[in-house]
Amino acid sequence: MQNDNWFESVQRQLERLESTALTILLLGLVGLGLTQIVMRNVFGMALPWADGAMRAMVLWLAMIAAVVAAGRFRHIRIDLLSRLLPPKLVTIIHVLMMLLTAAVCLAMSWLSLRMAALEYEFQTAAFLGVQTWMVQLIVPIGFALMAVRFVAAAFRRPPVSEQAHAFTELPEDTRPDSR
Repeated sequence: MQNDNWFESVQRQLERLESTALTILLLGLVGLGLTQIVMRNVFGMALPWADGAMRAMVLWLAMIAAVVAAGRFRHIRIDLLSRLLPPKLVTIIHVLMMLLTAAVCLAMSWLSLRMAALEYEFQTAAFLGVQTWMVQLIVPIGFALMAVRFVAAAFRRPPVSEQAHAFTELPEDTRPDSR
């Protein structure tokens, strides 16, 4: 019981950290973009480092959002068989798919880490002296975190709304069988 409370506490803190990071990055991206637009249109000049910073923010937003989506079962899934197969078989397939997805994420993490290592060798700056490899580190970290989330998901049942058929979440008049 004590371990469950500790695990839930850590999980809540990580979710807060993810939400905070997403909020700061999104507000920073919008703010920097608006600043660029105003400076270009009103003053005829721009911040030379802003485009590189905005590209980095988009990359970080995408990876952190992917980690959040994986943790909340909001990732892209193709689920054709869950309504047709017996529940026990669906559970086995769920475990296998989550573990396979985790393995793919680990492979992507390893490959993207190698990509960041190559960038480290070139020592190119992304913006304001921030090295490109530092910006790219979110990719292997993000994939590793997704792998952890998928391994954890393999051993817990998905939320009830995720077990239901996709059409059951649509309003009654938009379901294909109601026409």
